[in-house]
Amino acid sequence: MVSENKIIINIIIIMLQKLITNRNLKQKVFESVRDFVISAELPPGSKIDEAFLAIHLGVSKTPIREALSMLATEGIVEIKPNRGSFKIKLNDHDITEIMMIREYLEGLCMRLAAERMNDKVIQQLEALLDDFEDKDFEKDFPSYIDTNVRFYNIIYKTTRSQRLVNLILSMRDLTQMIRLKYLGDIENVKFSLKAHRDLIEALKKKHPKLAEGIRKKMLRHGYRYQLSR
Repeated sequence: MVSENKIIINIIIIMLQKLITNRNLKQKVFESVRDFVISAELPPGSKIDEAFLAIHLGVSKTPIREALSMLATEGIVEIKPNRGSFKIKLNDHDITEIMMIREYLEGLCMRLAAERMNDKVIQQLEALLDDFEDKDFEKDFPSYIDTNVRFYNIIYKTTRSQRLVNLILSMRDLTQMIRLKYLGDIENVKFSLKAHRDLIEALKKKHPKLAEGIRKKMLRHGYRYQLSR
């Protein structure tokens, strides 16, 4: 009986390990496909080559299609019956609508964060920017993107409003796609770094309205640049 129980337990463990491995693989495939689609290398409106991605990632087309289906729900990919999957092409109205929604959501987020801010969080935000400004950000664009994500993740956590954060994160990939061209201009990156310093000061003073205004100004600067191209 003891031996049979051990066999059953071992079988269950093996099944769970395979399940975890499959889930990890699907997540990695999704992240790789997402990064490819939102990158500047793939022009808006382009058809996405499922076979190329499957070969490149060493998987079948099934997880590729699952990833594309998930991206379609986020509005990044458009799946056309009998034609395939395409990177979404945003017009000026789309960009304005997306950024207005983001402006209101993030404005509220900054207000809540300012009200609940503490010295420890301020130190974390300042350390992130200090570390980044010591680098040659003109030649290290990916690091800027990574630092920006980490910076706002810290602020989002401070709001203690997970529903609000989830709404913002649900639009992150879509807005990232819009911002790539903006952040490709070094003058915009310099403006962004200065604005982030101002934002930290507003949060340090626990000034909700000021923090909200600075964040909205940053976002407006971004989408006005995009619309002017």
